[in-house]
Amino acid sequence: MAENITVISGETLEPIDAVSGERLQMLVFSASWCGPCKAMAPAVEDIAREYADSVAVAKIDIEASPGLARQFEVRGVPTLVVRRGGQQLARHVGGQSRTRLAIMLDKAVEGGASA
Repeated sequence: MAENITVISGETLEPIDAVSGERLQMLVFSASWCGPCKAMAPAVEDIAREYADSVAVAKIDIEASPGLARQFEVRGVPTLVVRRGGQQLARHVGGQSRTRLAIMLDKAVEGGASA
């Protein structure tokens, strides 16, 4: 796991809230048995490094954090949620390429909402 990714295994976002400051948050809901989640992991790690100044990335296992999965209405994995100040700016369900992740984050960093 990349050093720029916060792993959350409880029922609160406090770990990512504590490190994100004014940056965007990208919550990556996944599961250990999820093939697309495993395939997307290198892209998420690359994005976490490249966007470290503007985005805080958290990996949330839905089996270790079922309450958070319910709170964010996760129905399939991987689910990506981009948020700032508690407001959801973008959401995507399913595997994403590194390029698609970058596009989603660029729109959110620029202030545009993309759901």
